[in-house]
Amino acid sequence: MKFIFRLNILILLMIIIIPQNTFAQGKQTVVIDTPTAFTIAKGTYKVSLLEYDQGGMEFKTFLGLHDIFYLGVSLDIQNAIGKEDPHFNVPGVIGKIKFNDGWEEFPLVLAAGYDSFYVGNYGVEDNDENELDRVIYGPYAVITGSIYLFDSEQFLSAGIRMPTQPYYKPENTSYFGSLDIPLGEFFRFQFETERVYWDFKHNEDWLYNAGIKYNYFDHVGFEFAVIMQEDEKPNRIIRIEYHAEF
Repeated sequence: MKFIFRLNILILLMIIIIPQNTFAQGKQTVVIDTPTAFTIAKGTYKVSLLEYDQGGMEFKTFLGLHDIFYLGVSLDIQNAIGKEDPHFNVPGVIGKIKFNDGWEEFPLVLAAGYDSFYVGNYGVEDNDENELDRVIYGPYAVITGSIYLFDSEQFLSAGIRMPTQPYYKPENTSYFGSLDIPLGEFFRFQFETERVYWDFKHNEDWLYNAGIKYNYFDHVGFEFAVIMQEDEKPNRIIRIEYHAEF
């Protein structure tokens, strides 16, 4: 917990020291490991490659079928890099639908979707019936709003998700929340907490994530993040994204 306290001090210093000019960075569909309520425009697509602990890789791609809806696929390969034998997992379908863009009286964006949960070993579950079906997937609902600090727009998200694959476990329903802070024209700082179970018990399993992301005109993204859990070593991850239109 000392590390979390020091991290919060670092976040505060970054916000104060770095100039907070308003620039047109694209709205993010995900913050490290949790979704936002934003989607991508119709006729555009996004491809991402996530590298996590023990040489694991997660590949995701999705297509904007409408301004409010996208559909795609996710493929996770554990031990893809390194000496260990790679472990392939069954590809999963992912998608999101946005219900509104917010109104002046109600400046919140609402969305629901289906996606994988957690990164690396946090997001797999032993399955003796099918060793290729171990990645945790399920539906989620999320709300995203914005606040203005230091003359810059910050994005806050909160939501809930339930694991249904490979096993339906409503007792593992969990909350998540995130803060996305644009820093100038190209960078943004992101912080989130996830796997907060619905009854707020087992706080030793809660995850605290922090990362810095570089966006090049909303086309190419590079992110370095750390996923932290109490009494566990931090899990360092890297994500590379490409966003374009047909």
